[in-house]
Amino acid sequence: MKINRLLNIRKDSEGQSIRLTQSEIGNALLEQKLSELIEIIERSVIDSESARLYQQQIAAAFEKAETAEAQIASFEQLDQDNNLSREELLEGLEKLLSETKIDSKISSNYLKKNAFQKGIMFILAILLIVFGFAMIIMPAPPSFEIFTVFYFTPNDGVTIMDLVSLLIIFGGVLLFVLNFNKK
Repeated sequence: MKINRLLNIRKDSEGQSIRLTQSEIGNALLEQKLSELIEIIERSVIDSESARLYQQQIAAAFEKAETAEAQIASFEQLDQDNNLSREELLEGLEKLLSETKIDSKISSNYLKKNAFQKGIMFILAILLIVFGFAMIIMPAPPSFEIFTVFYFTPNDGVTIMDLVSLLIIFGGVLLFVLNFNKK
């Protein structure tokens, strides 16, 4: 069981191996560590004061994990509402800031995740653009160039492969523009 968890693989009802999602991996690790903690607690002798302190620390950790995502989600919801005027946005932001206790650690984690996503999209867009140009520039075998749409000369012209390459390039440009477009 531990080997399967380490490999992020589990068996479904038919015995097929399937990959676990990140939340399932986190939950599996949490269950494993929780069972280890229970074993340690059962083996040790703890006074009531220490037990209460440990309970408070564990409860605080669970509350912190639960509220971090909810705090960011309320700010994102306010950002996505386009029908509000500037005064209403300011009032909503003021209300959210007074109600939620958001610190720099939560916001920096959000910014890091957002920057990582933008970086991956940037790399993917550049790869699509370069791949599209490479398909146009590099010669392809005659069997791959299916049909010529427009002839420049009797032996050369624009093929279906060139049009597909242009679609790939435009897809990369679209990803690039959408990645850096401010909301």
